[in-house]
Amino acid sequence: MRTLLTGLFFLLLCLSTARANSDERAWLLESGESFRAELVRYDDKAGKVTLKFQNTTERDYDFALFSIIDRSWLSEWLELEDAFDATLKKLGGRVEHRITQGQYPTDLFIYYPSSAANTSSLPCLILFHPGAKAARYLKRHIEAAEQTGLMLVSCGTFRNESTDEEDARNTARFKEVFPQILTLKPLDPLRVFMGGTSGGAMRAFQYTAKIPHPWAGVYSNVGWLGGNEYYHLPYPSGMRIVIVNGNQDHAANHYVKPDSDVLTKAGNAVGVIVFEGGHQEPPVHSQVQAFNWLLKKEAPDDSPALSR
Repeated sequence: MRTLLTGLFFLLLCLSTARANSDERAWLLESGESFRAELVRYDDKAGKVTLKFQNTTERDYDFALFSIIDRSWLSEWLELEDAFDATLKKLGGRVEHRITQGQYPTDLFIYYPSSAANTSSLPCLILFHPGAKAARYLKRHIEAAEQTGLMLVSCGTFRNESTDEEDARNTARFKEVFPQILTLKPLDPLRVFMGGTSGGAMRAFQYTAKIPHPWAGVYSNVGWLGGNEYYHLPYPSGMRIVIVNGNQDHAANHYVKPDSDVLTKAGNAVGVIVFEGGHQEPPVHSQVQAFNWLLKKEAPDDSPALSR
């Protein structure tokens, strides 16, 4: 059961990196070998599993090499993909894939809710996935977007960086990509939010400070500002920010109070929603509440506001 917080949420618990990839997990082979890696893809027809290590090196494994638990997890993961596709067909909205122009061609996966057919103006949420899984990340949010009338733009290529050079290159990329996003119809340029999971949320926060625009707010799922070294950034005022964390994500939860202090001091309204889980994407009902909070659709008594 999700818990709504009306007071300041503060957990000083054990620390681990809050920038971890939410698709990263511990794997066990039948041989007894174990390791941590990110799932990149699973091709059930070829029986191949592609994993990425430390955000850099990719390796292919035969499906049969994994433990029975991991094989079951992979099968369920694939079923979830099929379920997303079936959900899309029922919702009534549409998905579009575009590639931006310029020095940094970038995949954009866009969801237009069914309400887009009857309006000339829709709020838009730009999404970043920590592992650059733009299409799959879009699918995880389309049901909530349909229910709340929110347009989604999920950006490919952007992933957690390892070096300052990668960070600078991605910032330059978004400066090129963002004006092209603003040309999408029926996007309302005065109601543009950014968000993401884990390192994707961190990126969203930092881009509000680095990219001049009247940002409407931020959807932060198990994310953070990045620590003390990022508290000095010129975060804009007037944003609505919703933090959506799993109750067992001790690392992300540790940063709720200090991050909220920085953001509220800058003149923003911050709300927190907690769901049962860890470092992962929230269930649809929590997404719906988060989007309604951003769009000011929550009744005052029901809103998860830390400050209004």
